[in-house]
Amino acid sequence: MTQPEYSIWLMPSKTDLAYLSTIIQSLGRKYDAPVFEPHCTLFGPITDLKSSMKVIDTFDSQPFQVKSVGLNHSDVIWKTVFIELEMNDQLEWLNQKFSDIFVIDYEFKPHISLIYQSIPSKKRHAIIGTLNLKKYYKMHGIAIMDTSQSVEGWKKVY
Repeated sequence: MTQPEYSIWLMPSKTDLAYLSTIIQSLGRKYDAPVFEPHCTLFGPITDLKSSMKVIDTFDSQPFQVKSVGLNHSDVIWKTVFIELEMNDQLEWLNQKFSDIFVIDYEFKPHISLIYQSIPSKKRHAIIGTLNLKKYYKMHGIAIMDTSQSVEGWKKVY
């Protein structure tokens, strides 16, 4: 059995979670893509759950806003179509806390993915053309997700 892999997710507020979930579910139905919980990956993959939990327990996490700098797309399945987020002090600080304890090469480019699916570039452009999204999102918590399985099998562990 392989060792579980975890990802550290920054979670949107209840209101923004519902808003983004509707978009992700709609795109999932239309393009036969998996549905997942809206998030901004702060760090991963990691295997040391206990150390991650200790780091999170040290935070006095107050909700904060992140700014969208626009929609983008890529050939990378995890960033098929996504909301690019402007780097700010809070995002940088949170990512650095995990970088300080885990020696892995994780390039943090804050974003919120909207669909995970192999889609031709022309179709990705078309999807972006149909979306008119908010400029700001409130982030409200941090979760550790077991991302060892396929997307449908991802689960919150802390």
